[in-house]
Amino acid sequence: MSYREAHQELELLWKVKISKGGMRDVTMRHGHVADALIKEKAAYLEATAPAPTAQPEQMVMCTDGAMVQLTSGEWREVKTVTFGEFRAHWDAKARKVVTKTDNISYFSRVETAEKFSHSALVEWHRRGGENAHTMVAVQDGALWIQSFIDYHCPQAVRVIDFAHALEYVATVGRTIHGAETEAFQQWYARMAKQLGRQPPQRTVNELWMLYRQHPDHPEGETIKLAIRYLEKRLRMIDYPHFRRQQIPIGSGHVESGHKVVMQQRMKQAGMRWAEENLNPMLALRVALCNQTWKATWREIDAGVRREKYSFKAKQSPAPKEATDPYVVTEKDCQRLTKLADRISKKKRHPWRNNKWIFPHRQNSIHKN
Repeated sequence: MSYREAHQELELLWKVKISKGGMRDVTMRHGHVADALIKEKAAYLEATAPAPTAQPEQMVMCTDGAMVQLTSGEWREVKTVTFGEFRAHWDAKARKVVTKTDNISYFSRVETAEKFSHSALVEWHRRGGENAHTMVAVQDGALWIQSFIDYHCPQAVRVIDFAHALEYVATVGRTIHGAETEAFQQWYARMAKQLGRQPPQRTVNELWMLYRQHPDHPEGETIKLAIRYLEKRLRMIDYPHFRRQQIPIGSGHVESGHKVVMQQRMKQAGMRWAEENLNPMLALRVALCNQTWKATWREIDAGVRREKYSFKAKQSPAPKEATDPYVVTEKDCQRLTKLADRISKKKRHPWRNNKWIFPHRQNSIHKN
């Protein structure tokens, strides 16, 4: 909940009075520790590559980005990846076999695509992605997402989200028939059914035929870009094949992941965020939404205590540099000069030492 809501709940229900500023400081202190723990775990996994313990049978991975506004007025992209396990079962009501995804977990960060790929190792390892018998990656066609899949699981079955592919089909139809026309509505319904049930090459060929019927259209370049996008990804939009294999073709749970992890807390009315506070808050939100709060909180609390009660170890004196015993330094000369002066003074004034009267007696009777 927001700081204002938490402030009211603590005061009304628990009779605990704390300022919103103090609550923000405490939250961010723990969030920064949670953020540091993610970086430490990712570095450890990259260095040691331990074997994961989870043994999933079929996993689906979805990746996407959403924007959040900063206090400076700029926007930053929150990258999110979701992991789930899917299975096919008979839906008696629909009278067909449907694919259901459950046991979904999230991981969100504000980072470059390369850094995000490394940081996501934490959740990838926890879910046992390497041990999955079948891995499916459902996403849009963004290049950074393809690189993300290459880093974690290059052998994954890659699927363009069905709704995302339909957007490019609709772009062609709206441009030629008009967005609100009856002709577009009928055409789009037929093309959506065809894309889901027929080989993708048939849909792409029909789009090219429609374009050639209007060669002088003022938005011809937009139409060509949309068709070429689908044409380059024929293997990723072969939905009849995917349905026969009973694998997911939609990335709805990553869209809901944006709402659950980020938007529910960080995009409420009027909210803006300092850039250094984005990842700490996302680290706490991920632990809460993944239902790993108890284990994560123990690590965070231990990290906060280490920072609060840290002490500096006593520094041992620096070892003296080894010198050659046969080399005479300036310090040696000064020390010898002082020693010679002391000896010469004793010879010039022997009466200052009463021991010279009885040189062979330890306890002289003549004492000052």
